[in-house]
Amino acid sequence: MQWFTHDRFGMFIHWGLYAIPARGEWVRSMEQIPHEDYCHLTEEFTAENYNPREWARLAKKAGMKYAVLTAKHHDGFCLWDTDTTEYSVNYSPVKTDVVKAVSEACKKYGVKLGLYYSLGDRHEKCYKNDEKYIQYMLKHLSELTDGRYGEVVELWLDGGWDKACRRWGLDRIYNLVKTNQPQCQIGVNITIGKYKEKKTKPDNNY
Repeated sequence: MQWFTHDRFGMFIHWGLYAIPARGEWVRSMEQIPHEDYCHLTEEFTAENYNPREWARLAKKAGMKYAVLTAKHHDGFCLWDTDTTEYSVNYSPVKTDVVKAVSEACKKYGVKLGLYYSLGDRHEKCYKNDEKYIQYMLKHLSELTDGRYGEVVELWLDGGWDKACRRWGLDRIYNLVKTNQPQCQIGVNITIGKYKEKKTKPDNNY
C-alpha cells in the first residue's frame, strides 16, 4: 500500500462495448437491451478515437501516477487477446489487444498499470456452473497477471454482489495473482447484502 498512499492520483479508464451507445456502462441493464442485440455491438467495435498513448501522455502531464483499465466489465467482453472466448477484441474489427496497448503506453510514459476485472459475467454460459466458471475466471486472471503485460500494481475485482463469491474460492484468486504479481494490490467488491436489500441492480440482466 505504500506506493498507493504516496502516489494517490490516478486515472480510471472505463471503456468497452458500452462506449458505442455511449450511455454508460450499465446501458444494457438500464435500457433492458436484449442480450443478442447487445452482442451485435462487437461488430461495430472499431475503437474510433482509440489512442492509448495519448491517454497515457495526458495522464502523465496531469500528474497522474497510475491508470486502471476495465479489462472485462459485467457484460463479459474481454479487452485482451484471450483464447477462452470469442467475445473479445481479437474477434472484433479492432483485432488489437487493448490491455497490451495500454500497458505499453503506460510504460512509455512512466504510469503504473492497474486492471479492473468483473467477477460477474452476463455473457459466459458457464457462469451458472460454479466450478466451470471458476476455471474460466482463473484462466483470465492468469492471462492478465502472468507478466505478458508487465507489472500490474492493482487488480480491482468487481461484481461480487451477484453470487456468493466466497464459494468460488477467493483464496485461489489471491494466491494466483500474488504468485504472478507479488506486489499487486487486490480489491474485491463483495457487497452482496446491500444490493439484495435495496434491489438497485437487476439480478439477471446487466
